[in-house]
Amino acid sequence: MLVTSSEKPQAPDAIKTAKSESLVTQLKERAPNQNINKVTAKQEQVDVLSRWSVRGKLSQALAQAEYSEATLRQMYTALSALANKLNTQTATAKPNFTQKNDVQSTIESMQKLAAQSGSGLNKQLNLRSESDVSVRQLNANIDLLSARPHDEKINLLMGRSGKSVVLNLPANQGEAKNLTNIQNAFARQDISVELDRNNHLLFSTTKEHAGLLDETWIMSGEGVRVAAGNPISVPLVEPSNPLEQLAQVSESNSEIQAHRDKIKQVQQHLRSSILKVQAQRKELSSQLLEIERAATSLQPSELTDLTNSIGDQMFYAGTNSISTIMAQANITHSLVRYSLY
Repeated sequence: MLVTSSEKPQAPDAIKTAKSESLVTQLKERAPNQNINKVTAKQEQVDVLSRWSVRGKLSQALAQAEYSEATLRQMYTALSALANKLNTQTATAKPNFTQKNDVQSTIESMQKLAAQSGSGLNKQLNLRSESDVSVRQLNANIDLLSARPHDEKINLLMGRSGKSVVLNLPANQGEAKNLTNIQNAFARQDISVELDRNNHLLFSTTKEHAGLLDETWIMSGEGVRVAAGNPISVPLVEPSNPLEQLAQVSESNSEIQAHRDKIKQVQQHLRSSILKVQAQRKELSSQLLEIERAATSLQPSELTDLTNSIGDQMFYAGTNSISTIMAQANITHSLVRYSLY
């Protein structure tokens, strides 16, 4: 007996069509997920590479800071040893021949130490940085601060730049107000003005405007400081650093006490630089620790997968592989050489 069914048999083409539609639906649902996974993996790789790059830069900066601190401490210790050698005589006595040689040799060795490229120090024995400013001072014989009985108008032409500064100094005006007038006038050219320990004017500006301080100025005007208004050349010189100032004391054959006082000043300067480099080192160590903590937050398996994935991209075929990049570089090199002949 045959059993009849109410369901109609499906044709083979209909079955294939249904399976195809189901497969297409699955692929469509899977494609966005795969794309998301690829983007996420790519971002994780970028994050790891960025973290390694930052970590390398921080480690290098930290090593530089540690070397700078060691250099500063070595210089400080050398000055302490020199001070002890000078303590064998009374304060009013002059250094003997041996002591003069000790001062000179100590200064020379310290200058060589500070001048080393790895010391991280600039000429003024401060920490070198990208934001270092250019500093110059006027010849000590040029006095722009003291009060004068007549009104003065002084024009300073700043080398070949064509820029100039006009100073208006009223009669009988004190040094403090004269300094304020000078500071305001130079501020218009982005130049800062201050006084050093010897009451000399110091002019400083950023590297962008350093050219204004690199050339001789021409001073002219009306008043006592500029006789009959005749233009005169005003050379600017780089201020002497603390070690050079100590050498000047020694060359002037000053008393032992003058040497001691200058040594203390140099040590105070070095101590200030040491404190700055210690703060810098502390900040760098803190940043490096944060990077390491972020790295350890990854599971070992995740870190291994990311490392392997990055390695595959670098060492196997692909547009980002080392072999491809090197091949492109060689082709470019050959084309450049060909074009030159």
